[in-house]
Order: sequence, then C-alpha cells, then structure tokens
Amino acid sequence: MLAARFVVSAALAWAVCVATHPQAPATVTFRFEDQRMQPAKYTITVHEDGTGHFHADAGSTSPDDTAALPSEGQDRAIQITAPTTGRIFATARAKKFFAIQCDAGDAHLAFTGKKELAYEGADGHGNCSYNYSKDPRIEGLTTEMQGIAVTLEAGRRLEIEHEHGRLSLDAELETLEGMAQNGQALELENIAPQLLAIVKDDAVMQRAQKRARHLLAIIDAGGIVTK
Repeated sequence: MLAARFVVSAALAWAVCVATHPQAPATVTFRFEDQRMQPAKYTITVHEDGTGHFHADAGSTSPDDTAALPSEGQDRAIQITAPTTGRIFATARAKKFFAIQCDAGDAHLAFTGKKELAYEGADGHGNCSYNYSKDPRIEGLTTEMQGIAVTLEAGRRLEIEHEHGRLSLDAELETLEGMAQNGQALELENIAPQLLAIVKDDAVMQRAQKRARHLLAIIDAGGIVTK
C-alpha cells in the first residue's frame, strides 16, 4: 500500500515538474558561409512554434566599389509562417534529424557555399554539413532557407536606401519583386515594416511605392504572388 502511494506521489510530482518547466520547442538551424556572397556568413534558427532568429556577420566591401552599400550585419528576430515551418520540421524528422550524410560527395561539383543543417528537440538531434545534396528534400529545404535570407538581406538594403538613396529604391524593389515571383525571396512578412514605410513616404517615387504595395499584397495573400 505504501509502495503504491509512493508511485502515485512520484507520478504527480513528475507531472507538476513537467507542467512547471515545459520543454523548449524543437529547433532547426541552418548555417551558410560563402565569402563571394552578401551576406557571406549567416545563421537562421527556426523554432517549431514559428518564431526564430537571423544572424548575419558584417562583411567587407571593396574600396573601389563606391556604389556598394555598407555591408552591415544583422541580428534580429524573425517569424516564419505555419506552412513553411511545417515543411521545415517535416523534412527534419523525415531525414533522421539530419543525422545523415547530406553531401553528394562529388569533388567535381562547383562550390555553392558551406552549409549545415541541425536539429535539436526532445525527440532527437543531429546535424550534417554539405556543399550540395542529391537529396531533393534537403535541397528543397536549403532553397527555402536561402530564400528567407534573400528577403532579410533585401529588407536591410531597402532600409538603407530609403534613408540615404531613395532613387535606388525602384531598382531594388523591382529585383525583389522578380525574386518573389520566382520563389527566390520567401517569408516577405519579415520586411513588411520596411515596405510599409516606403508606401507611406510621399518623397519616394510613385513607381517604387507601387512595387512596395504589390509586395505587401503578396504578404496579405499568404505568399501567393499576385500581378
């Protein structure tokens, strides 16, 4: 009888402990490094509840390139939509939490950047590094992560140009529109404040404002590209 009471008490204590200290959400991390790119090194962290973080190191710019924007780093919170978050974590679990051989292993393939995927959660953990993967799900996830980074870098550039060079905004927004339409720039809601600031600024060219409105309409449509 006393043993039974002890078991029940222990179970209740464990339940209270779990309720008091809920487990942290599972996390997928993507790291990228390629000195030819901007940003040259960044990390995207996504939690299963859709919250996340983006960190990009400041890079170097050539002193001969007077038109280049300052290569500033970023360290900011991000929010990932439910469909994208679902795909990220479905891939992680389908691929054994990335505790697999991701790299294609072909030394003749061109260098496309050093990449790493990692998973950490109550159900498992793992990581893999690669240049290029033949696995379509790993490559698909890589494309999505790089598409998020493209958007965040575009937001940084738009913010600088809006403050220091409004005449450059139209060309920058045209490029971003094209990348959004081609699926190369994803999770645009993370730069909605920058786009809205452009729309509200009457000192900005109307054509640039129109492009910013179009990008905001894509966000409102849940990422569906509209004409």
